Amino acid sequence: MTSDAVQSGGTDAPAAQRQLGAQLLTAEYGALAGALSAVWMASLTRTSLFLGVLSAVGVALGFVAQAGGGVGATFTLFALVTLPLALLLGLATFVRLIEVQREAIVYIAGMNRIRHFFAESAPMIRPYLVLSTHDDEAGIYRSQGTGIRLRAPRYRLVFALVQTQGIVGVVCAVLAACTGGIAAATVSVAVGWVVGAIAFVVIVVALFGYWNRSISEIEAALRPLNPSPETTEPPTI
Repeated sequence: MTSDAVQSGGTDAPAAQRQLGAQLLTAEYGALAGALSAVWMASLTRTSLFLGVLSAVGVALGFVAQAGGGVGATFTLFALVTLPLALLLGLATFVRLIEVQREAIVYIAGMNRIRHFFAESAPMIRPYLVLSTHDDEAGIYRSQGTGIRLRAPRYRLVFALVQTQGIVGVVCAVLAACTGGIAAATVSVAVGWVVGAIAFVVIVVALFGYWNRSISEIEAALRPLNPSPETTEPPTI
């Protein structure tokens, strides 16, 4: 078949275009896989940095308490300087982890779409594909990096708590509680406990509310091209 025949709409034109599309999508799949690995590495790096700084702050507070003979004015002053800095780093880490998760959702959806194209182009490969070929919420949660959940989580807050960003969010709330509690304890111990509890609840609600809105926004922006089929049977791999 000559190029003139292909350009004129010969019988081989659709096949040639589909072959070219498959080659381009193969390259795109590799790019998405690389980008997904990069964001996971970024998540690990930022979390490790935060936990490392937090560990150093804890060790420093222990030394200050030991040198000062216990919890006194020196310890309180040092804590009120270092803990807010650790909290700021924690909040920045939490926001970055949410951004990374948003990116990961987009990359996973793109990879699922490409797998769907391959499954349509060569139906005989379907039994050998263990990852999802659907780009809706259920399909994304059945993909790599999400625990291969057979269904989307019913309680998203519980699901978030076992994710890296959920753990960082809780640690940030504890830091806020400690900072507020130590500051308020200069008035009385009881006031310190109350302020600490309020700070913990406020930070947890604020951070997980932000997480839910951010993820819901990106999921709403992703219009599924290949939604998961509705079935009454339990999903299988």
